[in-house]
Amino acid sequence: MRRKDREITDKKVILDIISRAQVCYLGMSKDSMPYVIPINFGYFENTIYFHCAPEGEKIDILKKNPNVCMVFNVDNELTNNIPQDDWTMYYKSVIAYGKVEFIMDIAEKQRAINVMFHHYGGNDYPLPEPVLEKTMFMKVEIKGMTGKGNIPEDG
Repeated sequence: MRRKDREITDKKVILDIISRAQVCYLGMSKDSMPYVIPINFGYFENTIYFHCAPEGEKIDILKKNPNVCMVFNVDNELTNNIPQDDWTMYYKSVIAYGKVEFIMDIAEKQRAINVMFHHYGGNDYPLPEPVLEKTMFMKVEIKGMTGKGNIPEDG
């Protein structure tokens, strides 16, 4: 990391960023071209869970190349009440890497959606088996992650 003064190494702070993020940006590679999309997600025990329709461009890309990069970002605040050459953006972010695994087991799909429900403040909620069967669920065990932030001195 070039700006070591902005590196976040405290695991609790990194997990707080992930827990407060409303969206995860999922980066994939399609024939050596980047492809990035925003997704809803849930985090539990070093694993990110998400779901989507069982077909589409994202699925096609991930079947060919399951390696992904994920970005979580919170506390964005532009400070521009100072001379323009001193404007800055405050933020906290996490970049995580891993490999997508497709979840096929119905019970594991239910666990995955419950992790997502919990992330957004809900409770466990049993979905009907036909809904779980027609929905694609995936998980990414995080193999590495880094945190970075430009944090105001009072925060």
